[in-house]
Amino acid sequence: MGALSQLRATMLRSQLVRFGMVGCVGFALDASLTLLFHRQLELGEASARVLAFLVAATAGWWLNRQFTFRTQAPVSASSWLRYVVLTGAGAAINIACYLAVVHVLGTRPLHLLAGVAVGSVVAMGFNFWVSRRWVFATR
Repeated sequence: MGALSQLRATMLRSQLVRFGMVGCVGFALDASLTLLFHRQLELGEASARVLAFLVAATAGWWLNRQFTFRTQAPVSASSWLRYVVLTGAGAAINIACYLAVVHVLGTRPLHLLAGVAVGSVVAMGFNFWVSRRWVFATR
């Protein structure tokens, strides 16, 4: 492997690791805010979830912009909207993969966890790809 190919592979791995770290922060925000909004603000389950997702996705967009992809592009509403919509698509992919795995394997606890794992990995791959290609791409 040439030096340029090695550098590109290292950069891609580094971005993927940072993207995963931001995803962990987003998950923690999403989960904790869902509980907070539902229990403390007495919002309904769906309202609490949607509001928490929007806050977590906004944090994810900002952190990925600054930390993962280190873009110098001006902050824009269109970049944020692309990120939120595409992350929402990633969530749909996550759930679809989960349901497919559970349909094939069954609903025992380990089967459910396998579904969560498969859904999470596939969705993270999708979200990373679209973020790198369409949200934070350097032109």
